[in-house]
Amino acid sequence: MLRRMITLVAFGLFAAGLPAQGVDFGAWKDLSGGKDLSLWKNAKEKDGKNRWKMEDGALTQETDNGGVNDICTVEEFGSYELELDYKVPSGGNSGVYLRGQIEVQICDSTAKAGKTADLGPGDCGGIYGVAGPLKMPQKPVGEWNHYRILHVGNQITVWHNGVLIQDNLWCDKPTGGTMGGLKIDRGPIMLQGDHSKVWYQNLRLRPLFGDGWKALWNGKDLSEFRPTNDDVWKIEDHAFTNVKWGGNGGHDIWTKEPYGNFLVHYAYRSDPNIEDGNSGFYLRDQWEIQILGSQSKEAHSDAALYDCKGVDVLARHDDPLRWNYMDVKVEGMKISVWQNGKLIHEGVQLDRRTDSAGTPTKEFSKKPFKLQGDHGRVWFSQLFIKPLPDTK
Repeated sequence: MLRRMITLVAFGLFAAGLPAQGVDFGAWKDLSGGKDLSLWKNAKEKDGKNRWKMEDGALTQETDNGGVNDICTVEEFGSYELELDYKVPSGGNSGVYLRGQIEVQICDSTAKAGKTADLGPGDCGGIYGVAGPLKMPQKPVGEWNHYRILHVGNQITVWHNGVLIQDNLWCDKPTGGTMGGLKIDRGPIMLQGDHSKVWYQNLRLRPLFGDGWKALWNGKDLSEFRPTNDDVWKIEDHAFTNVKWGGNGGHDIWTKEPYGNFLVHYAYRSDPNIEDGNSGFYLRDQWEIQILGSQSKEAHSDAALYDCKGVDVLARHDDPLRWNYMDVKVEGMKISVWQNGKLIHEGVQLDRRTDSAGTPTKEFSKKPFKLQGDHGRVWFSQLFIKPLPDTK
């Protein structure tokens, strides 16, 4: 029997989105509007009228047609997490424009509800003109639906009623019907109002990776890592991956800089057909968050603190080829981890290395991150870090 040498703090409630407690990972902004709609303005007419109103607690147009009904937030955003509820009538059509440039389609696609085939970029949840949704979990007409959207750089992930429908999709060009005069990397949230009646409520947004955050993966090269070893790790499809593995090792890479206390965000996926998708992400080069092609609550499974503690809740995407999103906080000797928005380890303290190679430093120390590449093939993306004060 595996001997657990761990000390746990009390567990709290599981988060519903990215880490929601505190402001370390970004504070939520309420965009619902309120009575005066002061957070919104006409998106297409300079100094134009805001033709929307509050109706039974929801944001909707005063009229349901006309090309000047689109509105946008007064504030602009870069990378962010966005949540909202929407409702359309039978045959209804609208859209949410990310940074005012990229439309996530909203329309009545109830005839395709439950389907995974024959879905196109004009269906609800599609990136309009670019990519159809992976699934169609839309509720019947008249019921509220929920979007959760993660927009990081040029990568877009969308959950529709809790179901993944866009998976780290790369989109670096505007779709149709956008606002003019904007750059693709920053802009407001726009709501389309020129096709049919539509209702929105519970709109909120959390800016991500602003002040204090640093990109460890710049989307171009591995300049933040050592060794770069170009014959092992390469850039592929807007991510970086090990193109060699196995053998006598030597395929791991480390960050050039050491880190002590920090918040870190990363996205990963692995090939389940090569050593079951086995890889790992090492905190301070001593505590491994396991990567595997499947997940259970066993201590060697995906997102486990390897060999020491399994996850508290299953959070990995069922499809082994999908991207998974990790948020980690390390402060002193305490480790908290969120996977795909769910809290899976909270305040865990380990009294040994996860690789059984000895005991970790008893006092606070700084070490690099290690990304394992010597077992199977793995891809990493969206790697950001925010150093925290070096307290024990």
